[in-house]
Parts: sequence; C-alpha cells; structure tokens
Amino acid sequence: FACFAFNGTQAVFVAYFVTYMTAQGYPLIAAGSLYSTVIAVALPGRILWAWVGGFYVAPQIVLGGLAFGMAVSIGLFGAVTPHWPLLATGAVAMVVSATAMSWHGITLSEAARLAPPGQVGAVTGGVLSFGQIGALACPAAFSLLLSLTDGYGAGWVACAVPAILVGVSMLRQAKPAPRRNAL
Repeated sequence: FACFAFNGTQAVFVAYFVTYMTAQGYPLIAAGSLYSTVIAVALPGRILWAWVGGFYVAPQIVLGGLAFGMAVSIGLFGAVTPHWPLLATGAVAMVVSATAMSWHGITLSEAARLAPPGQVGAVTGGVLSFGQIGALACPAAFSLLLSLTDGYGAGWVACAVPAILVGVSMLRQAKPAPRRNAL
C-alpha cells in the first residue's frame, strides 16, 4: 500500500505540475523551469533517506515521515494561488520532490529486507507492481476530481489521504533501529 500511495502521488505530481502552475497564472517557461529545478531535489533525497534509514533511524519511521511530509506538502501545494511568490511555491514543491519523488530506495530496501529467504525478487517485484497500480489509478482519479470540481484542490487533497494512512501505519509498527557504524 505504501508503494501504491507513494507512486500514485508521484505520478500525479509529475503529470499535473506544469499544467497546475500555468492554471495558477505562471508562464509556461517559469512552470517548466521550476519543475526542472524541484525534480533535481529527488536524487539526493533518495540517497539521503536510504542512508538515514540504513544507519540512524528505523526504516518504518523514515517511511512514516516521508508519508506525512508528502501528505502535508502535496496538500499545501494544492493551496498555491497566483498571489504566492514563486519562491514560496518552489519551496513547497521542493518538499514534495524530497518526499513524493524520493521514497524508492528506502521502500524497496525495506521490502527486500522483509522478504523471505530466496523471495527478494518476487517481493520487490510485487511491491513495484502494486505501486504501478497507484501510478495508473491516482492520475485518473485526479483527472476525474478535476472535471467534477472544476478545480485542482480536491485532487491534491485526495493524494494526501493514502499517504496519511501509510504514515500512521508505518509509525504504528516502527521499532528503534539498531545502531550501526556509518562508513
């Protein structure tokens, strides 16, 4: 379910970012440039979360934090108006990128760690397959909400709901991480 929620939110953000920004009155070049900039945050974010979850904080806590960060930032992104300064909009979008675009490494490493012996490939493949359902279903649901409400707000809020459920679930099952020496 985490992969479904995370992949779904990521797919909506990728699919609708530039369109949403232009609907808010930003020029297409500014929206595209901002998108390119905020997406650049995802790569170091992926490395950071895997490192933190591998050495310092229990992976479930990292995943729970990512889920809540994703939910809050995507909901806040839905509150963007034409009156927001580009810097404020960009800051919120960077938090979305640092969460909704950066969950892969820690999620898949945790799936692999929890897999029964000899089943790592099947388990991680299954997790990714279920995640792809989110990547297909969430943009379609967002599109439906957009047409029903004639606005983006309900769609962004709807993206936050599965992430909140994942965050609650992850934090409920979290255990302290064993201390390991970082290299």
